[in-house]
Amino acid sequence: MTKDKALHAWFSQFLPSYPTSNVPDDAVFPWLTYELITGSWESGEIPLTVNLWYYTESEAMPNAKAQEISDAIGMGGCMVAYDGGAMWIKRGSPWCQNIADESDKNIKRRYLNITVEYLSQN
Repeated sequence: MTKDKALHAWFSQFLPSYPTSNVPDDAVFPWLTYELITGSWESGEIPLTVNLWYYTESEAMPNAKAQEISDAIGMGGCMVAYDGGAMWIKRGSPWCQNIADESDKNIKRRYLNITVEYLSQN
């Protein structure tokens, strides 16, 4: 599996997931968007932004999903294999921020900071 497909598969275990630049017009809440940035061994930690999108009056569901992703990453991060290597996914800092949507008060967004280290030559 390529790096981009491995990253997509990892995020998709939580919610329907889309690269930030490729959210379909007919996407249905909730969903997750992520920046697709890849690298290799010498790239070091690469920061990625992940957004959780919900349509709800409650803060409970988006907060619970952010916690679920945090738990999946764990204290030391998690490893995800891909063809020729692996990526080390870690929580960034700050981990989670609540973002209000000016167009609709029921759109709840969580802005997550994640770092990824690509452990491969290419």
